[in-house]
Amino acid sequence: MLVEMTLLQVIGLLVSFVLTVMVLLYAFDDNVLFRVAVYLFVGVAAGYASAVALKDVILPRLIGLQPTQLLVVVLWIVLLAMKLSPRTAKIGNPAAGLLVGVGAAVAIGGAIQGTLLPQVLASTELFAPSLTQQTFQAGGAGQAAGYVLRSLTILVGTVATLAHFHFGAKPAPNQIPQRSRWIETISKVGEVFIALTFGVIFAGVFSAALVAMVERLALV
Repeated sequence: MLVEMTLLQVIGLLVSFVLTVMVLLYAFDDNVLFRVAVYLFVGVAAGYASAVALKDVILPRLIGLQPTQLLVVVLWIVLLAMKLSPRTAKIGNPAAGLLVGVGAAVAIGGAIQGTLLPQVLASTELFAPSLTQQTFQAGGAGQAAGYVLRSLTILVGTVATLAHFHFGAKPAPNQIPQRSRWIETISKVGEVFIALTFGVIFAGVFSAALVAMVERLALV
């Protein structure tokens, strides 16, 4: 069954096909066509993100501001614009410091409340005796043992991965500072979990890209 396509859809498919071929040429060697495709992708993505931020975030917040609040906003924008020139960069340091400080505080607070604490609570709940008892009653000793083994694997993986990013080392005379042996041993175990995680992520990204490419080729 043939699907009627408009002229814009045909042009879009042709552009998608050409850009896909330009990106795939990187498999042979780094070339100008691949760089052009990457530049186009970065430029379009940056432009789209800026337009969405301006339309959905900045403009709605500016509308309805009091004159005093609007004056403060304009002042901070001007101070940030001062960072564009080396001569006036010092004037814009307070605005840049406020922007970076607030952004870091929001990011750290969000990471702690949205990621770290839920993961800690979820990991500790795995070792609740009530859950092990419920698993034993529902599936017997075999299922309960599997549940405990899975919980221990999660615990070991979490601790070993955190130990891998422990950079504390004791200085020694005429020697390079080295970490403790037990930290190094646990760190090796953490490397295995990190490698498995990156492998799974890469496989997921590769399969998603492969599915998208097959879908595009099927439409051509």
